[in-house]
Amino acid sequence: MGKNTALWAIALLLASYNLRAQVSTVTNLTEIHKLTDSCFLNTDGDNAPVIGISVWQYGRLGSAVSGTYINAVIKAGGTPILIPMTENGAVIKNIVRQIDGLILSGGEDVNPSFYGEEAIAELGDVDSVRDVYDLMLLKMAADKNIPILGICRGEQLINVAFGGSLYQDIPAQHPSEIKHLQEESSKIGTHDVSVVPGSALGTIIGEGNFSVNSFHHQAVKQIAPGFRVSAWATDSIVEAIEALPERNILAVQWHPEGFVQDGDSVMLKLFRHLVQEADIHKKQPLIQSETQ
Repeated sequence: MGKNTALWAIALLLASYNLRAQVSTVTNLTEIHKLTDSCFLNTDGDNAPVIGISVWQYGRLGSAVSGTYINAVIKAGGTPILIPMTENGAVIKNIVRQIDGLILSGGEDVNPSFYGEEAIAELGDVDSVRDVYDLMLLKMAADKNIPILGICRGEQLINVAFGGSLYQDIPAQHPSEIKHLQEESSKIGTHDVSVVPGSALGTIIGEGNFSVNSFHHQAVKQIAPGFRVSAWATDSIVEAIEALPERNILAVQWHPEGFVQDGDSVMLKLFRHLVQEADIHKKQPLIQSETQ
């Protein structure tokens, strides 16, 4: 794998969703006004927890994320907002104050300098701005005990942020019969993972084996202190980690939002769990003030 591995993987993942632009049936202002007014009559989602979603850089100073993350949060009952890419800590801090839960999305390789290693030849592209953005965002959210779900790069970043390390390239450092960088659509599982009995992940989606998609060439190597493995691949690659109940953090190596987009109800449980935990977190200040 060359230096463009990470960007190629992202492009492959996005292409695999095979989604066309959404088309609206609303085509005049009268319908727009009716639709807008109806939102104020239906109060079902008024107090839905706000779930922040990390982004990747797009173009010049742009921020982007796949709509599958957004749709998964909406299906789970949350209100998604995208957290724009910036190294401005004050801006990130103000946004973190307004969210109830956080999803760290997939993307480029994590710079090995953050876990004390030199880059090997097979390392993919890294984004120095995104590394800073993600690590600040993660620390601020974790310090406030905001519920966090890491996905793909998000899992790897969480492990690094709390003192763990990564395989910079699975084929070079942990040869395997499993193709962790699949070419099939994200709605197709290409290898099995085994959920650890007694884990929080097992409580959420169930124990046993699950077929998952796979769009990565890096993986957790040394697990961070305070975390435990909650799912393994058959080649002994870590597929999920958690710090529950000490920290409200759960992370998976696969892309559950890809399955949710295709109607999968099992992987939707991961997002519903996040939204439920975010709702509890949101209500804590109110509960504390009522008991004082």
